Amino acid sequence: MERESTARTARDRIVSDVDRMCHGEGDPPISELSDRAALLVACGLVEPRIAEVVRARMHRNLAFPSVGGFHQVRVIEEQRHDLRRIIDSPAPSMLRMALRTRLADLDRKYMVLRTGFTRGAGVFAFRIKDIRADRRRGVHLDTDDRGRLFDALASTPTMAPVPLVPRTLGELGTVAAAFGQREMGRVVLPQRMQSVVQSLPSLPQIRSDRRRIPEMYTAMLMEVGGLYDRLSAAFVRGGRSVEEIRLQFDAESEVIGLSGDLCRLREAAASAGMPPAGDGFTTLTGMGALIDGAWAEVVERAVALRELVESVETRADTAAAEAERLAGIARANGVRPPSSRHQPSHADLAAEHLAARAGDRMLSTEAMRRLRGQIDPDQ
Repeated sequence: MERESTARTARDRIVSDVDRMCHGEGDPPISELSDRAALLVACGLVEPRIAEVVRARMHRNLAFPSVGGFHQVRVIEEQRHDLRRIIDSPAPSMLRMALRTRLADLDRKYMVLRTGFTRGAGVFAFRIKDIRADRRRGVHLDTDDRGRLFDALASTPTMAPVPLVPRTLGELGTVAAAFGQREMGRVVLPQRMQSVVQSLPSLPQIRSDRRRIPEMYTAMLMEVGGLYDRLSAAFVRGGRSVEEIRLQFDAESEVIGLSGDLCRLREAAASAGMPPAGDGFTTLTGMGALIDGAWAEVVERAVALRELVESVETRADTAAAEAERLAGIARANGVRPPSSRHQPSHADLAAEHLAARAGDRMLSTEAMRRLRGQIDPDQ
């Protein structure tokens, strides 16, 4: 909390969040990403054509296949990565054999979730006529592209605790003994044997590892995704008071652009063969003045996003407080309180789509008038 008390500007707060995520100190400053935010962050790892389809589907409020929360995919991928690394190390053969069994189980779970996502039952069109119509609207993803998007989702950052993988024979024995003790507790035993089992000392568990994001680019990705979730919540909370801001600001495109820049920076740092700022935020990337300048621009873009989000939250909180005050007055006088939540109708969605194309209409009108001026200059 001391860091938060000294953070005054939006930049200070972002730096504080990145430092805490990289150090793994205290409670996570960012909540786990929602599925929508995870999809936008994953767009930085896929081709631009896939990102355009994701953005178009979100603008049209079209769903994506759900697997019960993309956070579980990220946890599985973290464990698979750790297991592969330990198996490839000079570990005892008994430990590697047990870890291979665990890895096969996680691979199977991953493939089940991936298959459910790529099939897209009830979400993506499957008839030829419907597929062609969705392609014309720019909202259809082929099966291979869905697989690429799912693999990108598995590589997005997470703050969820990931269970530690056993690294020694002692830890493996602890896990096996704890599992056996839990299973024994489920068996219906005579009363005398139950008392013996319950009297056994509880075995220590291999606790979940404290979440620590390895470097500042991934931590900034987490920060940007969290800002999108906060902005979405503020739009719902504020209702009509923030409707004008929602119509003017394309939050999805902004997050996709930031994610793309951050993923390129992370890839450049990885190819340089150096640990990029593992101790927290820094303005020096170690990859030259050109990359430092690009990183500074990305940070300023994230700062501007946070400032906007905080302003929208303030307006939404004010509107929510005012709505609650009016609702209290209405209840006190036996009148039905007005609803502060605004659910957009079909007309509202159509108006939003038309407002987004206002610039295209303006440019087209001016182009036609210039062309007519060339043909008939006297008019």
